Amino acid sequence: MFVAIIASFHVIASHLTVGAAWFNFYVERRAVREQRPELYEYLRKSALGLLVFSYVWGAMTGVGIWQSTTAGNPRGISTLIHNFVLFWGSEWYMFLIDVVGIIVYYYTLGKVDPKTHLRLALILALGGTGTLSLIVGILGFKLSPGDWLHNGEILSGFYNPTFWPQYLMRFLLMQTITGAWGVLMASRLPRDFPERQKVIRWAGTIGLVGMAGALLVGRYWYWANVPARSKALLSTNAFPAVTVDLLIGGGILTAAFLLLASWKPQLQSKLGAMALFIVMFSTVFGAERTREILRKPDVVNGYMSSNQLTFTGLPARGIESEEAKLNRDGVLGSLPFLPAADDIDSGPSPEYTDHRVAVGRQIAIFECSGCHSVSDQTVIHLGDNQLALRQQSALLRKISANDEVSIRAILDNLGAYPFMHAFVGTDEEKDALAAYLAATVEEQQGPPRRCRRPR
Repeated sequence: MFVAIIASFHVIASHLTVGAAWFNFYVERRAVREQRPELYEYLRKSALGLLVFSYVWGAMTGVGIWQSTTAGNPRGISTLIHNFVLFWGSEWYMFLIDVVGIIVYYYTLGKVDPKTHLRLALILALGGTGTLSLIVGILGFKLSPGDWLHNGEILSGFYNPTFWPQYLMRFLLMQTITGAWGVLMASRLPRDFPERQKVIRWAGTIGLVGMAGALLVGRYWYWANVPARSKALLSTNAFPAVTVDLLIGGGILTAAFLLLASWKPQLQSKLGAMALFIVMFSTVFGAERTREILRKPDVVNGYMSSNQLTFTGLPARGIESEEAKLNRDGVLGSLPFLPAADDIDSGPSPEYTDHRVAVGRQIAIFECSGCHSVSDQTVIHLGDNQLALRQQSALLRKISANDEVSIRAILDNLGAYPFMHAFVGTDEEKDALAAYLAATVEEQQGPPRRCRRPR
């Protein structure tokens, strides 16, 4: 959830760097060809807004994504880096063109020949599109690795089944976000400014066209290439109903705003355009969450689970499945950052002083916390309030699994759920996990259980 909030903000900012660059190029091209220098006033406001919003805040949230995902799933990030290190490097090179380009673009407005400045606008737009071209392959790989699962070839993973449809769909959605941006920037011009309404109408129209095109591409091309297993997840409990409300409600409000902007540009205001950005943030959050849910329970679909274990292996790369070895030897003491069972004490969790329960807590944090709140450590704290996402104790109480025996039966059958992998580890570790989960259920129902560790 923490990553999704950062990513949603970053998506809006980063998508603007591409879409708004092309829209600015379009407006500036008309200004040059039709000799309408008054349009440069809009371009100046838009360029400064992009420089501060997209390239400062967008870049900061980009760093935030790297930091939070590395902390949350280091082996997942390691897989992406080891496969696509040259693509990451190329993407940062294109981003460097973007960063330098927007600075040069803004500070040379009105100071160089108009045709020369128009070329700068084109370079900036192409640089942003280059960034998009590289990042989409890596994002699509996580959902649909395609033939990479068999041959281990980097290009097979990059040009995966969802690469081209996602590339086109995102480019079109960029125009939708840009439409709202154009309305916001043009609304900052005086109401009697000669080109104010024209720019708003252009922005609204481009935003509507982009939205309609993205919906068509998403429905008939992107969705057709999403793995069947991922599609099935949308009809399970893994997909919360509120996400649908965010997508449909946000889409309707966005379309209505852009339609009004193209039809009645004189009615637009800064306040309305800023409100739309809040709506779009919620919509993008729903879309990003849906994309993440489609991969459950994996971080790389069909290869690495959300708890960072490779469960299929990749013979072409000499990588073996880890499940068989861990089921034999256990996860504790066999993986980085996981101590051996004998080294675990109840210190981090003083309410559970039973050694077996303390061991189970470590296993729960490792195997389950990618999707569930399993302890106070994996709950989001908002001041005095706590947000527990898919809390295990609550889910177990809901199905009346209140003791170790019933919980152990559930653990034995985890692989039967489409959104969960089978438990990985020894029978002793599974018993310890059942003991910990039973303790958390009991804690929610009454006073916390306290036992002494045998000495």
